[in-house]
Amino acid sequence: MAAHNLLVVLLAGGSRAELRRAVEQHGEDWPTVRVVTPTSVGKLEWLATDEDEARAEADARALEAEWILAEEADVEGQGGDVDPVQAVEDALRTFPADEIVLVGDSGENGALEASLREFGLPVRRAGAAPPRSRRDRRRQRVRQIAGGRSKATPFVFFVAVNGFLLLSAVLISLIVLLVLWLT
Repeated sequence: MAAHNLLVVLLAGGSRAELRRAVEQHGEDWPTVRVVTPTSVGKLEWLATDEDEARAEADARALEAEWILAEEADVEGQGGDVDPVQAVEDALRTFPADEIVLVGDSGENGALEASLREFGLPVRRAGAAPPRSRRDRRRQRVRQIAGGRSKATPFVFFVAVNGFLLLSAVLISLIVLLVLWLT
């Protein structure tokens, strides 16, 4: 069997056992593994654009994953972007993966897998895949539009800007009418 290139996305909540199991499933095949750990940034840090500490933690998690998998595979780790899809896209620029493996909890109930399948690679989750609800699909759709990964993004932006301009015109008209009425 030929060597297999695995791109492992180590999400928050991914355990050492899950990580090891994800790579050991290839049996005697000696896979080449790139572990990507997306940066986990809190809301306050995101607002303050203070991601340095979070990126250092992601790099440390990637290094730990390298140590864990050193006996099972030829492994390399890196910290990634806050958005797991962008982190995978960045890794795929330099690593020719044959498969993407998710380890840990995405918190999006299957929406992340759907986004990653757009790269044309098989995507599997180490462990059971959580069920996908209607609310999660809606949330994923909004994230795709807001992140610019949807064809609807320009239209939504156009409608939002025009809605804002219309609301501003109505408010200015009301203020002018109020001033005229009071004088």
